[in-house]
Amino acid sequence: MPNLVGKTTIDTTSTDGNCMYPGLALGGSPSVSPKVFFDKSPVEYYHVGSVIDPTAPVKVNPLIPAPCQPGNRAVVPLVNTSVFIDGKLPAVQGDEAKLILGGTLRSLTGPFKHPKIVFNTRR
Repeated sequence: MPNLVGKTTIDTTSTDGNCMYPGLALGGSPSVSPKVFFDKSPVEYYHVGSVIDPTAPVKVNPLIPAPCQPGNRAVVPLVNTSVFIDGKLPAVQGDEAKLILGGTLRSLTGPFKHPKIVFNTRR
């Protein structure tokens, strides 16, 4: 039963060569729906084009001089393929974030939002 991801949803740590990118809350700027409300508040949600905070790289071996690339991330929808908010697929539990450079997928681990809203179920 996937739930929406939110600003505090954290992705997993990943490593690319000599650079480790720690897991971090999505943060950034989720979209705010002018038409969908939960508890009388507009629903905030992330989708493919959402801006999320970058994660700061940490060198695994500081003696290697090659610099680490920025840890810019993007949302990757994998689970929700049929429920749209404002014409966009919202990111849900089971979807992933990825490092844009290198394309490393990073699982979204929680916490998730709105446990009473459930997507893609067959009840």
